[in-house]
Amino acid sequence: MKEFGVMLSQKDSVLCTFLQDKITSVKNINFEREKLNHNELQQVNKDLIFLLEKAKNSNNQLKLKINNISFMYNFIKHYGTAKSRIHNHLSYKLGQALIENSKSILGYIRMPYVLSYIKDKHKFEQKAYEEKIKENPNLVLPPLESYPDYKEALKEKECLTYKLGEALIKADKTWYKGGYIKLLFEIRNLKREFKNKKEKK
Repeated sequence: MKEFGVMLSQKDSVLCTFLQDKITSVKNINFEREKLNHNELQQVNKDLIFLLEKAKNSNNQLKLKINNISFMYNFIKHYGTAKSRIHNHLSYKLGQALIENSKSILGYIRMPYVLSYIKDKHKFEQKAYEEKIKENPNLVLPPLESYPDYKEALKEKECLTYKLGEALIKADKTWYKGGYIKLLFEIRNLKREFKNKKEKK
């Protein structure tokens, strides 16, 4: 074998071939390493892009939540809550008075006067509201369904307080048909019904 113009012995030729093989192996290893590094960099780049997109989506969701909270806050600040409006219904007011005044003998004695006062006051408030919206239609309250807490507030219409008030209003409208006598049985049934519901829970 002749390398660089010098004749090599068989021993040197074998050594030279061995070294060349090693050099080639090292070159191959370096090439594979560079290839591996390139693939790793590509994967890292993909991971970074994925994380960036995920961060953008999270940021958009956070902005949406903040906007929703801001809307709810401004809505409630301006119009109040659906729950407070239901509590302002005559049914709820009367039911609350029935419960509060049924806790003592004195309460039962003054109950007719309290109920009458609540009804008169409610009518006055309703008339005052109607006069206001005649003067300024912008003061009209939005539909109850549009309130953020509407679904939660509906539970208030199913509570004992509201149901008692509804029963009283119905009895008052049909007093000439024995409405108040029927009311006594209705109150007993309602109390039993809600007692059973509590026991099941």
